[in-house]
Amino acid sequence: MIHRLLVPGLLEGPPDGVDRTGLPRFPVLERFLARADEGRAEGDLEALVTGFYGLPSGQGAAPFCYLADTGRRPESGVLRAFPVHLRADRDRVLLFPLDETLLDREEARDLANGFNSHFADEGLHLEVARPHRWYLLTERLPATPLASLGQVAGRSLRDFLPDRDRFWLSVINETQMLFFNSPVNQARERAGRLPVNGLWFDGRGSLPGVPLRGPGRGEGDHCLLRGLVACTTEDNGERVTVMEDIHQALREQNASAWLQAREGLESRLHGMIHDAEIMLYSCDGRSWHWKPSCNRRFWRFPRPLPWS
Repeated sequence: MIHRLLVPGLLEGPPDGVDRTGLPRFPVLERFLARADEGRAEGDLEALVTGFYGLPSGQGAAPFCYLADTGRRPESGVLRAFPVHLRADRDRVLLFPLDETLLDREEARDLANGFNSHFADEGLHLEVARPHRWYLLTERLPATPLASLGQVAGRSLRDFLPDRDRFWLSVINETQMLFFNSPVNQARERAGRLPVNGLWFDGRGSLPGVPLRGPGRGEGDHCLLRGLVACTTEDNGERVTVMEDIHQALREQNASAWLQAREGLESRLHGMIHDAEIMLYSCDGRSWHWKPSCNRRFWRFPRPLPWS
């Protein structure tokens, strides 16, 4: 059985301001990287995961995430709708995601209700699954995929707008005006909190009409993986684990969480390298293939990790 392990941020150093001279070594990971066969695996985390199930590169994640988060199959096309904060910066507008700690469920539902009232005649329906995970149900999907939230985050909104799709450009722009006038945001600003002044849509698609064949076991709280496993009727015997803790700690600039996530990965690898076949992905184009026989490659000496 192949165990596919996805670890975004695998080779990235600790959050800013951390004294790197006092960081511990991670000898199991160092040995793994030195003795495994290194290769290429193009695509981000979601592209890799959908590829494990034989889905085409254009298949969006939204319908699988919707299934995982709600327990229901979407009856139409669906997009993920991320609540975001838009900030003016000279002659551009920057987009920043809002995570679960910055938005509560009641606020999310009030904003969604306002959106649904405004766009009812356009056949758009916004549904809140979690405070920071919303879904837009519609038969009128964008003609071409919008950039993922990860690609847009922290960058100029202008560079990613669907200028050739007038309908979706108007939805994005009207949502900004709608949310700007929302009582929810007026209350948030009075309380000194960031306003939710926009939505970003990605992952467009519908569930495939045929059963999936792929890994029948998944581990990790990633909605795409959970949705794919739920749609899989033919298990190919592989296992997929998504570990986003390192990447999350870097986003939050949380040094203790980064170290804890590193220790968790070290412990997991220690329990696997003696008898498991492993494909490790850093989700930035690199991969490492490990077989138990790699333990005997004594001539490949472990090297310190990039930040050591």
